[in-house]
Amino acid sequence: MIKTIYQDKYNPNKTWEVTSMSHGFYLKQFICNKQFGRGLRTTREYIKSIGILDMKIITRWEEPER
Repeated sequence: MIKTIYQDKYNPNKTWEVTSMSHGFYLKQFICNKQFGRGLRTTREYIKSIGILDMKIITRWEEPER
């Protein structure tokens, strides 16, 4: 799993965590370092359509599979 944190370009307190999994992506939203919602299993096309892939990358790391 590769996790990437993106900084929202409109709200400096909001970040998006995108986790790449074997069959898609998992998207989580954080505001002031607190997660909002449960997360969303989605595709690369959806993430691109809402503009997350165009945002600034804060950090990226790889976690071993469980």
